[in-house]
Amino acid sequence: MNTAARLLTQGVLPRSRVISIFVDKSQLSVLAVAISVLLSALSVIYMTNTTRSLTANIQQTFAERERLHVQWGQLLLEKSTWIMQARIQNLAEGKLGMLIPDGKSVVVINE
Repeated sequence: MNTAARLLTQGVLPRSRVISIFVDKSQLSVLAVAISVLLSALSVIYMTNTTRSLTANIQQTFAERERLHVQWGQLLLEKSTWIMQARIQNLAEGKLGMLIPDGKSVVVINE
């Protein structure tokens, strides 16, 4: 190997000739196929990892959506409780001292 390096540095042996000594055309095609297979395998690994992380993210998002849906239902129940007519009437009578007028106190105006 030292002789080849010395010849390269002196400019006696061109680099293309050194490459052709170590790698011929059949080996070059095998090397190209091996590199292609390696890159393909790495891309499959990358895509599998990306798909798994995205799937986990979707599952977390669905769980959050379900939790928010349950909370929304609870809030609707609470809202319907707060606006019940009987509750409002009890508050008006108890805290504000309001009463439902009887028939004699109601005045109807016709124009």
